[in-house]
Formats: sequence, structure tokens, C-alpha cells
Amino acid sequence: MSEKMKVVEAMMAAWKRRDVEGFIATLSDDIEYHWHPTKRPAIGKDKMRKFLSNYEAGFDQQEWRIVHIAENDDILFVEGMEVLVDRSTGVKMDNPFVQIFEIRDGLIRRMRDYYDTSQVHAPAKPETAQAASA
Repeated sequence: MSEKMKVVEAMMAAWKRRDVEGFIATLSDDIEYHWHPTKRPAIGKDKMRKFLSNYEAGFDQQEWRIVHIAENDDILFVEGMEVLVDRSTGVKMDNPFVQIFEIRDGLIRRMRDYYDTSQVHAPAKPETAQAASA
């Protein structure tokens, strides 16, 4: 396993334990996290703590696993699957994703998530949940 992958595995292991500070310890002070294409990135560790708190309030991530990886210089591409439960509706979903990490000095400097936002965010909207069950 590469050093870059070890950092990402440590981050994932911390989140699986719900160890926010362990997760934050894998990030550089100037972390930049692009989690949604229409939202501003979370920049800095304080913003990441807030993001993680909001994420945990909205979703119960029951599984987070990696299927494929590829590396180029300081960049690590990860394809995976997570299982989420939308806490507002109880809807469980499989969410395939791609994450791109920039690793610098053994820490995650930049993260970008790519996933089907209509699948992940739709269950939180009551009108979408009602239409799906009709």
C-alpha cells in the first residue's frame, strides 16, 4: 500500500470510529474539501469539523469502502461505495463515488467528491420522497 493510500485509510478508519479529531489529524491545516458541485468548498480544519458535524446530523454512513485506486504524483484517485441512511427520512441508499485526494507532506491537502447528488440529496426532500413512493 502506498503512503498516500495509508493516509486515506487512516482518515476512513477514524471516521468509521466517529473519531472527528483523528479524521482532522489526517488533513493539512489548509485543507480544501469540495464536497458538492454547487457549494463552496470547506477550507481549513474548523470548516471541516463543522462539515463533519452537519454530515453526521444528516446521514448515517453505515459503510465506506474502496473498490479501485490510481495514483499520479501527489494525486490519489479512489473509486468506492458507501451505504448511507438519510436521517430525516430513514431512506437507505448505495452511493457510488469517486474521491480525488491531493497529498502533501503526508497529509490530505485537497479532497474532491464526485457522486450522484440527485440520489444522495433527493431523499431529504419530502416532495421527492413522496413522489418516489407513489
